Amino acid sequence: MKTPLLKQDIVFNPPIPQFNAARAGKPLTSIAGANNTGKSLVLKYLKQQLGRTAYLIGPNRFYHVYHFSSSLRDPNEVDQFENQFNQTFAQDEHNHEQNFFDLNRIIIGLNNKRRAELFSLCGSLLGCALTMKRVDEDNDLSVSYIDMDGQNMAVGSTGTRLLMTILGICMDDRFSTILIDEPELGLSPKVQKSLVSFLTDPVERAKYFPHLASVFVATHSHLFLNRTDIESNFIVSKDTGNVTLSQVRTIGEFHRLQFNLLGNSLESMFLPSAIVVTEGKTDAEYVDRIMGVRFPEKRISVNSSEGDPKRRIQGLKDAFGDLSRSPLRSRIFVVLDSIHQPGLARELTEMGVLAENVIIWDRNGIEFVYPEILLCTIFGCTKERLVEIQINADIVSLNGVERKKNELKTEILARLTESTELPTEVEIKLLDPIRKAID
Repeated sequence: MKTPLLKQDIVFNPPIPQFNAARAGKPLTSIAGANNTGKSLVLKYLKQQLGRTAYLIGPNRFYHVYHFSSSLRDPNEVDQFENQFNQTFAQDEHNHEQNFFDLNRIIIGLNNKRRAELFSLCGSLLGCALTMKRVDEDNDLSVSYIDMDGQNMAVGSTGTRLLMTILGICMDDRFSTILIDEPELGLSPKVQKSLVSFLTDPVERAKYFPHLASVFVATHSHLFLNRTDIESNFIVSKDTGNVTLSQVRTIGEFHRLQFNLLGNSLESMFLPSAIVVTEGKTDAEYVDRIMGVRFPEKRISVNSSEGDPKRRIQGLKDAFGDLSRSPLRSRIFVVLDSIHQPGLARELTEMGVLAENVIIWDRNGIEFVYPEILLCTIFGCTKERLVEIQINADIVSLNGVERKKNELKTEILARLTESTELPTEVEIKLLDPIRKAID
């Protein structure tokens, strides 16, 4: 009969004291890995190492609190928590999953100012209004409840109570380190993203948690990875009694970790905000520049089809499947010259591209949708004369000035800034639909 592995037989690499010393004072350390690799165990050993100044928020934190009664904070409760944790941790047949703080204890333990800050913070992350109200407004000694947009929070969102539990404990100035096991439980992806952004924002942390030096999370969610400092992410793996914490050091390693947390699903990551396919390389470079100045916070992929848009769209179908059923469909655009292969627009829609996302310029040539002010500067003319532009093979000419297409493109891109006025055709046909799709 195989002897069961005991806690004291586990070997950590690096050793927990060394890992703790290296991460001391770091705002957010994210520990990720598959099930049963030792993520939770790392948090527990860290908690034991850090002692009473650290609090471990276990995954068992679902609480139903309808009314809040008045009470004083027990001055000895942190010592009681510490004793309970150590007693449980010392037993191999038991695992620490509980959370000593229930929501009632958290709320009544905060003073009025901190409680108002907690409600304000939760409300801003969730997009709702949270206030403490008395059941009987005419009785100062009446029990209270938390009102959430007109209803008792207890019968509203479970996620709200879970978020408030985490943030309320983080506000407790008796702790300088918080360890959270699976912080994503019960929280929507949007709230997860807002919470991790908040935890990595030094200004917001200083405002709400000035006492909090470090936060550790053990997570299965890619949204709880630390994106502001990729080396604050660690991958946990286990081989029998050996638990290894591998630090992420390159963006490639970070992307692979994200990929694994998304279940190795290509459809769930590495996707840009929108995909634009153009006919030629010059078109792609110009459109890409426009996207960069108009949507600097978005990642919009602009690709030249080298004269064959159907081939590029087929490549997207091969990668993502049926485009007509894909959530990407509204974000795929194809830009065509006025003169193009007969029936091309129809064939693209049959392949899954939305008809309204097939953009056809009024005139044949990307040069006709360059910014007018820049063309006037280059060709030394007024706007009224721009209709006289001639394109013969590779030469663009006006007012006795000639430029090769590539030379003209290079000059346009060099002069184009975020304040450059773009042609109305570009704004209406291209930018407005993309803006609608990605906002």
